This record gives sequence, structure tokens and C-alpha cells, in this order.
Amino acid sequence: MSTRSTIAVVEKMVRSSRLASPRALPVGPAAKLDAPPPAARLPKKLDDLSQARTFTYDLSVHAASKLGIPILGSASGDYSRRVVVLERSAFKKIDHADIKWRYGYAIRLALTVTKRKGDLKVNLPWLAASAELGQIEATWILEVVGLSGKAIDAATIMPTQLNVETFVIAKQSLERLIDAVRHKDTVFTAEAIGVERPVDVVEREYLVGAARSYALSRIEKGRTLSQALNDIGSERELVTDAITDAYREFAEITTRRRQPSRVARAKAKELLGKLKCRQY
Repeated sequence: MSTRSTIAVVEKMVRSSRLASPRALPVGPAAKLDAPPPAARLPKKLDDLSQARTFTYDLSVHAASKLGIPILGSASGDYSRRVVVLERSAFKKIDHADIKWRYGYAIRLALTVTKRKGDLKVNLPWLAASAELGQIEATWILEVVGLSGKAIDAATIMPTQLNVETFVIAKQSLERLIDAVRHKDTVFTAEAIGVERPVDVVEREYLVGAARSYALSRIEKGRTLSQALNDIGSERELVTDAITDAYREFAEITTRRRQPSRVARAKAKELLGKLKCRQY
């Protein structure tokens, strides 16, 4: 598929709202949160939590790091490393600053997985069996957010390598943690455990990302800003602004007819790597 047709598909997706629901993401204590809800709106006791859910998230190592999800090993890594999060949580949704915040508690099993071969299925028994067979390498850690106390501490175990035996141990620990939620010594303090980003925001980020990648490909080829805008043929201001911004910020070009420097072209090529944007 060409760059022009790719941009057109994303533009159509934005116009027709093809994404069915908001993008829900987990949040850990280490995440940097912009403009969270005021403390007065947060739940104060467990009975204030109107929803209880079990979630599974499959994240890149980079995304997990930004969201404050625990990672075992380096936060940098290639496509073969993933962070799989199995979560049991209860929360109250709070609308604030165009975001649906989830405030409550979360009990998480976070697995840092290195895939050796084959597809990665995000369920714990399969991961444990694959680790036992040497198809993946996985290390897991338990994280409890929003809950504290002796019963919670007693049920939480140290990180370890994943295999069939430790899978059983992890499952038992999760069960004990869930049982400890209502223990008389358990203290609940509402924490941000997730966010739901509006559909239109997510879709527009896809569109801007596609436009910026296209701009880098044109810079790599030595095309002027005028040529890049003419080639893409988009009339959407969001697309043209993203391309113009990329030329200004990355190649320091503010006029339409100036060609990118050799340094800018080399940097664009290095950044794109194997990502290629083809033209008609």
C-alpha cells in the first residue's frame, strides 16, 4: 500500500469513527499523570468502587515504561520483548479533562516476555508452558496498587522466572491477594490505575503519526516541503500541519522550496530504519 493510500485509509477511519471504543490503558504509580482529578472526587472506601473487572494487556516495553508498569530488565528493547499484564481491579470512573480516569485498586501480574519463536498468546497457562519448553523467556512480578497492610504483604511474593511450577505459585499468590482485599487490616487508598482515552484523540494520533512518518521519508529523499505536500494530496489541516511541523522541527526548514540538508537526510534515514513509505 502506498503512502498516499495509507494516509487516505487513516483519514477515512477518523471521519467514520471506525475504532469501536476508547483505548483503555493501565497506569502504575510511577506514571507521570497530567491534570488528574481533584482529590475530593476520588473514592474513599471500597464500597465506592462501582466496577470490578479482570483485564489482560499486551504492551511494548517502551509503552509499559511510560505507563509506570513494572519491567524486569532494561526498559529498552526490540520488538521481541513484550510486557503482558494480567490485572484484577476495582475502580470508579471519573470524567476529568476529556479523559475517563479509573481510580481504585489493582492487583497485577506483570510478565516481561522475550519471544524466541512463534506467536505470543497472552494467557498465563500458555506462557508458562512456552517458558518451560524454552520457546520464550519470561520473568514475572506481582504489583499491588491502592492496597496495603499485613495481609497484602504476606500474600505478595518476590519476582522470579516463569515456568509451570512458578505459574502455580503465582496463581496461588493472586488468589490470596484477592482474598486479602476485604481483610480487616487492609488499608485502601484510591490510586489511578487506568485511563480511557477518547476515540477521536486516539484516531487523530494515528493520523498524525502516519503523516510524520511520511514527512521523514520525504526528508530522507531530499524532497522540499512543497513537494511533500503536493505528493500527499491531503486537504486535511491535521495532516498538512503535521508534515510542516516535522520539516520545521526535524530538518529546520520553514520555507516550502528549501531542500533538506545531508545531515537531516541521514538522520531521517537512521530514524526510519527499515520503515519505508512508497509513493505511486
